[in-house]
Amino acid sequence: MNVHKISRGDLESLVNFSAHERMVHEAIRAALADPLRRVRFLGRYTSWNGLFGSGVAALAGKIGRSRRLFLDPDEPILALADRSVYVASFFFDAARDEFDDHESVHRDTHRCLAQATLKGLIGIEAPNLPALADRRGLNALLAEPDWLTELNARVAQGYGVTSADDLPAIFHAIGYHLGSELLADREFSIIDETLRHAAPALVQELLTQRISIAGQEHVAYHWIAIHSGHGGAAEADHFEWATQGARLALRFTPETEHAALKRELTRGFIAFAQDHRRFFDLVNT
Repeated sequence: MNVHKISRGDLESLVNFSAHERMVHEAIRAALADPLRRVRFLGRYTSWNGLFGSGVAALAGKIGRSRRLFLDPDEPILALADRSVYVASFFFDAARDEFDDHESVHRDTHRCLAQATLKGLIGIEAPNLPALADRRGLNALLAEPDWLTELNARVAQGYGVTSADDLPAIFHAIGYHLGSELLADREFSIIDETLRHAAPALVQELLTQRISIAGQEHVAYHWIAIHSGHGGAAEADHFEWATQGARLALRFTPETEHAALKRELTRGFIAFAQDHRRFFDLVNT
């Protein structure tokens, strides 16, 4: 990776994107083969995915409070030189969407939208599946396995919640976030493509259902649609903002540290890629 820049191509060269895409495609195809597996897959996917909004909010706070680490070299007055909140704002854009999508008058958190998708799927499948007929059976099906609980904890770690507020930890967390946005953009697109091709009737039902969550109604398929590259492409937008934030983070740190900081960013990106692989390796087990 070039020490003086951060680009999509640099990051994509760090992992085998074709292998990750095949893995996502195979996982969703396998889940679609059986109604119970569909519900379990979506339950696990919404569980893991639902923690990233809080992760990026924590990252924005971690950067924002680190005033002495991000200084404008062209401003000699220290009280005027800190740019930490400015850098953090480029990551907070993703958090802003996660906590309220702003596409309606409702407070559409992405977690609520994901729950609407899961609830819509349960409503479609439950009439023909005795295992989903009672709360105990449904809670058992959707209970997090140990591997998912561990992966969910790794999201907080990846976003630097438990690490020091220093430059290496911050750049590692920035790399983790860049990985989550870049891989999730293709991930949601593949899920959307596969569902529309292999289960068009299911997608149509989800598109026409309105699901009440937290006292507000949401179209059941909206969560997938806004994240897919064929719809709102939310993840792609978040990646572009985060890339700008990473470049600014370098701009406001000493150039002598850039090589080491970019190594940390790379480690964070690869750490997410490993977590991503583990999720899709295990999601249908």
